[in-house]
This record gives sequence, C-alpha cells and structure tokens, in this order.
Amino acid sequence: MDLTSSKAKAIWLVRAGRYGDQEQVALDNDIVTIGWNDLGDISNHQSKEVFFEFFKTTYPNEKPRAIINKANQVWRFKDEIEVGDLVVLPLKQEPSIAVGEVISDYEFTSDLGTDINHIRRVEWITKDMPRTSLNQDLLYSLGAFMTVCRIQRNDAETRIPAAVQNYLDKGSPPTPLGSTNMEEGLDDKSVVADLETLGKDQIRFFINQQFAGHRLQELVAAIFEVEGYATVVSPPGKDGGVDILAGKGLLGLEDPRICVQVKATSTPSGIEVVNSLLGVVASYRASYGLIVSMDGFTQDARKKAKEQFFKVRLWDSNDLINATLRNYHKLSDNIQASLPLKQVWVVVDEGE
Repeated sequence: MDLTSSKAKAIWLVRAGRYGDQEQVALDNDIVTIGWNDLGDISNHQSKEVFFEFFKTTYPNEKPRAIINKANQVWRFKDEIEVGDLVVLPLKQEPSIAVGEVISDYEFTSDLGTDINHIRRVEWITKDMPRTSLNQDLLYSLGAFMTVCRIQRNDAETRIPAAVQNYLDKGSPPTPLGSTNMEEGLDDKSVVADLETLGKDQIRFFINQQFAGHRLQELVAAIFEVEGYATVVSPPGKDGGVDILAGKGLLGLEDPRICVQVKATSTPSGIEVVNSLLGVVASYRASYGLIVSMDGFTQDARKKAKEQFFKVRLWDSNDLINATLRNYHKLSDNIQASLPLKQVWVVVDEGE
C-alpha cells in the first residue's frame, strides 16, 4: 500500500484503554475498540440527539459536560469514522504507534471477552512504528486525553501517511519542523493533554540529539554505574556483539554480570538481535543480557524475550527514560549538562 499516492484520508485517534490494557487484543484481532460497554449494542441508534439522551440515561451520574464529551466520542466511533479512513493507536505499553485502515462499519461483539464490545475492523499497516517517526507537533496532536478524536491540525492528514510510508520504506527519521507548542498541536483546545507522555517525547528527541551514536552507550553505562555496577564500554567500531559489560563488585567480577547491546537505529530491533545477544551471553558466561533500543522492538523480538524471561531484558526508549529519571540526581555533571531536566508537579485532570 502506497499511502502517499492517493487522496488524503481522514485520520482518527482511537485509544485502547487508559492504560493500554486492550492494546494487544486490538493488534492481535485487527480491530480498534472503545469502552462504554454498559451502552450495549448501539448499532440501531440513528439519531445523535436520541443517542445522547440514551447515554445520559445509561450514565446518570455523569456531569453534563462529561456526557457531551464522552457521548460525542462514542458517536464518532460508531457513525463518523468511515471505511477507508486511517486510525492511529498510540501504544501505552511501548513507545510505538500502530496505524491501520478501517475496513468495516461499527460492530457489536461478545466474542473477544467481556471488556470488548464496540469494534471497528482494521487492516494494520504497521504495529510498531517508533514515536520518533513523527515530528513533535504531530505527537502533540496524539497527546490528548481522549479515546476518539479526529486528527487534522498541522497538515496531519498528509504528513502522518508520509511518515508511515517513510518508516515502511526504512527511511530516515523526520527532520524537526512545525510547532513545538503543545497547545498548538491539539485539535480541540478544551481537551486535556497527556503531559507525561508529551514530556517523555521531548526527552526522547533530546536524547536522540545529544546522545547519538556511541554516546548513547555512555548514558547507559552511567546509569549502570550509579546503580552500583562496574562497567567496560567498547570503543567505537566492531564490538563483538556487546557494547557494555557490567558486573557487581569493585572489579565488576561479581554476579550479576550483564552483557549490554545498545541500538541507536531508526527502526525497531528484531528477533535476530535477541538471538545474537543470547549467544553473546553464553559466550561471555554472563548472568543476563540487556538490549537497549531507542526505537523499540518488533513483536517477534518481544515474544522471544518473553520466552527467555530469566535470561534477557529489553529496554525501549521509555525504559531508558525511566531509568534516567530514576537516577538523574546521581548522574555526572557532564551527563546532566547534556540532558538538562527539571522535575515539576502538576494536577492531573482525570475527566474526559
């Protein structure tokens, strides 16, 4: 499928649970889904006004503003998304984005478990596009605390398909352009942004810029050192399949002894990377292996790592960011100067 050769299609953000709890079911079954299962089958509701009254009756404790907001989202999912439109599913479990084409009208089903009733069938174009494939202004458009909304600002209907096509063609990461203002990226100014996710996107881009190439190994090694490991970082060039050796104790000879492979590529790391590291772990007689991949991992790689749960771990960019934030105040002045961060606290508006 060439996403750039045809007329621009409408693009919809459709999430899979507040915490991504329905993501895997959606990916495995080629669907997008929403909550609000107490509504039952809504396929026979032909009038938006009547449906809003039905929603109000079903959820009598909701505030008037919340009823309008949420009922609108359900109605868009049922009636406004058209066959042929594109849907974007930002994954919560990893820093990736799934993009698919809608191939069915609204359906009500009970075949996928009690938590999934309202669905639209999709043909997934990609299930693992790294978030870094999109510029920050487009990521801001995907950063609303909404389950369903149309994405239009900042020429999104042209630029998102182009970014997906570029990723599928194994092209280079996007050149930063457009607004970096969170408010300008949101299609609806009344919508609350997911500041935590947007903040991590900014840190992710900054790490890609400041710790490109071999410097990323320095950041990972610094984290291990403040966690109490002695490390040896391989010089640039051929590394024999291991970038960092880390071990406990003064000389790094005590368990656990870890072989670390660091990937700063623009595509997700695949199963071959996991298999290679498992061989390296055995060769070095290490305790465990760790792969750090800024652009995440393919589904096959994650499945393999799960099978080798007690031998290998995968860190995507979210894991690296969390480890960095956890140890930030202990990192060297040089690292902190390259990655200047400040912790702030904000009140979270849970309403939609």
